[in-house]
Amino acid sequence: MLDKKLQTIQTYNQSAKALADKFDALGARVSDIEETFALINKENPKVLEIGCGNGRDAEVILKRTNDYVGIDISEELILLAKKKVPEAKFEVVDVVSFDFPSSLDIVFAFASLIHITKEEFRLVLSKLLTSLNKEGVVRISLKNSPEYEEVTEESEFGVRTYYYYSQEDIVEVATGFEIVKSEVLEKGATRWLEVILRKS
Repeated sequence: MLDKKLQTIQTYNQSAKALADKFDALGARVSDIEETFALINKENPKVLEIGCGNGRDAEVILKRTNDYVGIDISEELILLAKKKVPEAKFEVVDVVSFDFPSSLDIVFAFASLIHITKEEFRLVLSKLLTSLNKEGVVRISLKNSPEYEEVTEESEFGVRTYYYYSQEDIVEVATGFEIVKSEVLEKGATRWLEVILRKS
């Protein structure tokens, strides 16, 4: 019996192509990317994308900077990203144990930190606080529920475990950050929490 994390990784690896097609059909997060870049008054900011998947958003980000690294825990999705955006730098990485580069200006985490526990989330944010430049920002989209909870779901892609967060959870784990934005959005049957944090 695989543990929940390994099961989730296996699902992303085994269904990488089908998931990539789904991501592409949804379209890149263009307006979210533009909104985030507008918060950084800097030419060619240093950008990290956590959970870059098949590189869908990397294409858009690279129109605004050439200092970009995309990381993902799925080896198969990274292979697809390298084919899709060959000019970008991608790495297979577990965000929880990742040694973040220094002097980051922007970090994107679109629907990727949904697979880590609150304790791991707190750890990632504390490491990002060290790695970000002053006024650096982190943009995160999370599954939302009134209370923090763990849910394991099976879909046509396979079995994945998610962690749902409330706005109060963000306040709790985002020590050292200013919350620039925190709003709940309904997208289909899922409620999403869109958050922008700034290193103060």
